Amino acid sequence: MRKFLAIAVIAIFNLGIMSCVSQNSFDSKKATSEKIKTTLNNTSWSLKRLDIQNRDFVATEEQKELVLSFQDANYGASDGCNGQGGEFNVADNKVSFDKGMSTMRYCGEEMKHLIYSVPFGSVKSIQIKKDQLQLFDADNKVIATYIKKK
Repeated sequence: MRKFLAIAVIAIFNLGIMSCVSQNSFDSKKATSEKIKTTLNNTSWSLKRLDIQNRDFVATEEQKELVLSFQDANYGASDGCNGQGGEFNVADNKVSFDKGMSTMRYCGEEMKHLIYSVPFGSVKSIQIKKDQLQLFDADNKVIATYIKKK
């Protein structure tokens, strides 16, 4: 009986560890479309780095953070001057950000340092490791890195 109890405790412990590991790492190229949508639904992420431009996000008084949000099958984001949003689609382990609405505010030279234009149309896959979301292009190069908002 003790041996059975010990094995049961170890098995439950291992399942718990595996569950935590699977929640901390996620790759859209290896997940089902439904899993990708479920993982991103009702989440918000702050831009950490615009990798495609080799540029870290620098918070300012006017712009504390740039947020990428997912709600149902939609996304919303800002580049620091204009907001944009649209549909977030997943098919055959490939993700796409289909452009919908966008504001068209004039962003002159004086705002250039505030603009972080993420090319969402180039995103083909995502990867989540712990609280970090990375967007990848067709060549598997990182486009942008986000940190999950609490």
